[in-house]
Amino acid sequence: MTVIPLPRHGQWVGDLRGQGRSVRVSAHVDVGVMNLSLWRDDTCVGTARLLPGDVASLIGGLSDGLAQIAVQPVSPSAAGERLRLEALEDRLAGLESRLRPPARPGAVQRLLDSARTLLDGRRDRR
Repeated sequence: MTVIPLPRHGQWVGDLRGQGRSVRVSAHVDVGVMNLSLWRDDTCVGTARLLPGDVASLIGGLSDGLAQIAVQPVSPSAAGERLRLEALEDRLAGLESRLRPPARPGAVQRLLDSARTLLDGRRDRR
């Protein structure tokens, strides 16, 4: 496995839930990739290395999602679902921190994605 050194310049974004969670975006110009890394406190817990075309797709998805959020106010029931999902994520993070060896980030992410899909399906049926 090849490790690319952390560039000196990058953009950090903190998770609104706190608990030391953040995302870092950094450009690795010398190899032509962008790196997204997930952090918990001072530990990198996952990365995605993206080619420029994939970054453009990601930016498009972020822009589309932001536009949808801007035109649709959050309903009280959706806010409640969001709080339940955040509580589930917090419980999973607590369990994950107690596992030895560390949990596979992909498995936890798939579980969270499944929970989001289930909650979205419930909301769509209303």
